[in-house]
Amino acid sequence: MSEYNLSAWLIMMAVSLTAACALFSVSARKRMALSSGRAAVLGGSVFVLSVLLGTLGAKLFYFLFRIFYLIDLGAGAFWLSLRMEELSYYGGVAGVTLAVFLAAKCFRLPSRPALNAFAAAGALLAAAARFAEAFLFPTGLGAYLDDVLPFPLAVSIVYSEDYTESILAVYNFEGLISLIAFVLALVRRDEPRRFLRTLFYLCLPQILLESLRTDAINLLFVHIEQLLCYLFVEGVLVWYGWRWNRKRFASWIPALTGLVVCGLTVMEEFMLEGKILLNGAFIPQWVTYGMMAAGLAAVAAAEHLGNRRLLQRPA
Repeated sequence: MSEYNLSAWLIMMAVSLTAACALFSVSARKRMALSSGRAAVLGGSVFVLSVLLGTLGAKLFYFLFRIFYLIDLGAGAFWLSLRMEELSYYGGVAGVTLAVFLAAKCFRLPSRPALNAFAAAGALLAAAARFAEAFLFPTGLGAYLDDVLPFPLAVSIVYSEDYTESILAVYNFEGLISLIAFVLALVRRDEPRRFLRTLFYLCLPQILLESLRTDAINLLFVHIEQLLCYLFVEGVLVWYGWRWNRKRFASWIPALTGLVVCGLTVMEEFMLEGKILLNGAFIPQWVTYGMMAAGLAAVAAAEHLGNRRLLQRPA
């Protein structure tokens, strides 16, 4: 698919949010011992608040990321428009999370069980939002490819019978990762930190995938949402260390692993930019991305270690 269709995107997001809120209502009824009516009203409240706060969060984060540029252009026009290229995906995620939190508070329900009940629904919504980028060409795409690859690996632009270009469909990889997080959240429904860990595994792969996107929000050479995902991931690892036993060095091994991987990721980004060479030659991208993936696998192992230790203590 290689065209811009805002109406199709809005319809898909509306259907996806409806499905996510319905799934949340079912989960909340079972996990929080709510009546069917109260669970349905809770889900409906999350729907309304998610539309408002998700949009606001996506706009606000983008504004903060590009504040000086937008002020120069005129901030008023920015706030009154709904241009997809001027939205932050993870700002939207923050807004939806806040919507669930506030809905729980309005119904005088504990926020952590509500967020845990929303984990699978949130991951499903995240996957749908990524797949919906297919309607927002060229949003969510990566590099032009030397060889033509089939969808869903790439999207093709046919200029003539003799000339077709392929562009890496990064949004499909992001959607697949989100679906995996959705399945894990369903399987681990009794996980005491279900929402936290689901969000962790939505953010962790994005550290690599954000590097693949050509429409990433950048400040100089920094991919802002890549950095945002890393800060959240590292924050979780630091919290694990603090929560388990902050006076023991072993408690901080997951967090230290995250810091080392951060340093390596910065080096890898320089490698991708051609600022670090090997014997004067450009390092193949598959090598660099392989190194980045290995580092993220190490962070995932560190998170499992930290979570396993924390399970020894009350959640």
